[in-house]
Order: sequence, then C-alpha cells, then structure tokens
Amino acid sequence: MSSNLIGSLIWIIFIFLSVFTHMIIKSLSGEVDFIITLFSRFVYSLPILFILAYLARNKLFLKVNNWQNIILRSCFGFITMVMVFSSLQLIPIGLTTALAQSSAIYVTLLSPFFLGEKIGLIRWTAVMTGLLGVFLMIDPISIIRQTSGLSSLGLYLAFGSAITHAGLALILRKIGKTEHPATTALIHNLITSFVIIFLIVVLGTKFYGTTGKHGLEILITPSYLLYTLIFLGFIGSFVQYLMAQSYKYAEATILVTLRYLAIPIATIFGYIIWDEIPSSNQVAGGLIVISSCLLITYREMKKR
Repeated sequence: MSSNLIGSLIWIIFIFLSVFTHMIIKSLSGEVDFIITLFSRFVYSLPILFILAYLARNKLFLKVNNWQNIILRSCFGFITMVMVFSSLQLIPIGLTTALAQSSAIYVTLLSPFFLGEKIGLIRWTAVMTGLLGVFLMIDPISIIRQTSGLSSLGLYLAFGSAITHAGLALILRKIGKTEHPATTALIHNLITSFVIIFLIVVLGTKFYGTTGKHGLEILITPSYLLYTLIFLGFIGSFVQYLMAQSYKYAEATILVTLRYLAIPIATIFGYIIWDEIPSSNQVAGGLIVISSCLLITYREMKKR
C-alpha cells in the first residue's frame, strides 16, 4: 500500500471524526451550556494528547522553539473553534461546514501580504468565483430584507470562522518548519483549557452561546451527558492526532482535495438527523466554493 493511500485513508477517518464531533456539539445545544461543551472539548482531550506527545518526543514533549507562533496559533485556533461551534447551534451543519471549508479562498487572498506569494490571473479568478459562492450561501440580500429563514448571526460566525481559519493556516505553515505537531496540539489545548477555566470562574457558564438545561453541575453528576462530554474530548484529541499523522504519509495537495468530502457528509447527516434541507442557493454556492478551492489547490500544486 502506497504512503499516499495510507495518508488518504487516515485523512478520511479524520474527516468523519471531525463531522462526528460537530454532530455531538449540535446535539448538546440546549442540553448543556455552550461554555461547558467548549470546556469538555479541550480539557477532556488533554490526557490522550499528553500520552501521544510523550510517546513521540519523550522528555522533550513540551519543548517549543518559538512561543510567539505557538500563542498566535492558539489564539486563532480558539477563535475559529468558538465560531464554528457557535454557528452549529444556529444554522444547518452542512452550511456551517461549507462556509468553514471556504478558508482556502482567504488563504490565497492573504498570502501576498503575509507570505509574499504572488497570485496569478487564474488563482485570482478562482478567488473571485469562490467569493461569489460564499455570497450565494450567505444570501445577504435576504438577510437585509429579513426574508431569510436562517440565523444571520450563525451565518456570520461560520463566515468569520473561515477567515480566522485562513489566518491559522498561514501560522501553521510557519510552525510546521520549527515545531513538532504533537507538542503544538498539546500546548494549544493546554492554553485554551486555562483560558476557558478562567472565564468560567470569572463569568460563569451562561455569558456566551446557547444556554442549556445544565451548567457546571453536569461535570460532577454521572449521566449520559457527562459521558458524552468526555467522549467529545476523547474524539477531539484523535481528530488532531490523525490530522498530523496523515501529513506524514500523504502529499498535502491530495489531502486538501479530500477535505471537501466533509461538506456532503455533513449535509447528509444534517438531513437524516435534523431534517436540514439545503436551499438551491446553498447547493449552488457550495459547489462553486468547492470548485474554486480545488482550482486554487491545482494551481498551487502546478506552481510547486
């Protein structure tokens, strides 16, 4: 079996687990305070990430070469995840996924300013076409006219997550040259966990996001909800690990192409579980975004 095939299989598992975590988060909406869900995603993933980082690097599992980049990575990663998780509670899971996956468009837009890369005519065309697809999915005209059946806040959060994810991608390009992925994932989750715990101590659990039937008490009360929250963190740790592992085997251009499988997968599960039917605008916009992102990937591959 070729290394590209192994990496691709790992990546597909990663995609399914990513969509699965989003489904868990969406199902917890209204049951548990949003901040508790966020707390569980990061804190309960720490034991597995500690083990994986130690196995990979032994006593050097916390060694970092550039703390500034690591802190930036944590900030962008945290903001991106908060936006994605928040939008999942407000709009269909397939639409959140499609808007979040449009980040390749914004990476291309930002790369001349942050990486000094030149963008040719074809990639500029792909970017502008991709923005048209995003416009169709958000449909701001219907929001202005107040005829949209979707939450405008949810749409803006999903749109914003794509932009912050683009910033995260640019930072990860730099970090990949100096840091070990296992250490990066562990420290990111550690920093984020401390931030969330601090916010809970100072502000409680109801200051942001959807308020649920349960707050802090759910963390000390054995129940299916507590086990679900623990499972969310457990799966989340493997999502990060599998993503890093797939890049060890397969070429990045292959994996970037496969990432768009998340959109139909999320849409199908959204329809089966929550009866979420995408509109014609959302379908057309999603197809345009996927096509433009694939064209951007192809041009980058050809350039290299």
